[in-house]
Amino acid sequence: MRTKSSVTFVEIAMAFVVFLIVAVVALPSIGPSKSLPPAPEKMEVSSRLVLSAYAYAIALHGDFPKLSDIVEFVDADFASETNQSNGIIFRDKGEHLTVKTFQDTNCKVRTNNNHPGKSDIVRCI
Repeated sequence: MRTKSSVTFVEIAMAFVVFLIVAVVALPSIGPSKSLPPAPEKMEVSSRLVLSAYAYAIALHGDFPKLSDIVEFVDADFASETNQSNGIIFRDKGEHLTVKTFQDTNCKVRTNNNHPGKSDIVRCI
């Protein structure tokens, strides 16, 4: 009777498959995180509420909703356009917060109500 001391191709292939499975499971937990840097607490809460409202308004009213369309979806105790119609002011848990809105995608030209239907459209928050 002869003893076999060499490794077969099937054994090598099985070891390779096991190694690949371990690599696929382990690498995502080892790799770098792609999360955004944390924002200041107060601005983070207000931005999150308004951006969420902006997403709802886009879904319901189209790509570039009016400022008043966004205000109706802000999930806070109270929400309204600012006096100059250049942002959203709201009260959440007793705290008054303001988020600026812009009518251009570069966030440079503030929204306003001078030309309703044109300058009160929000393209950037």
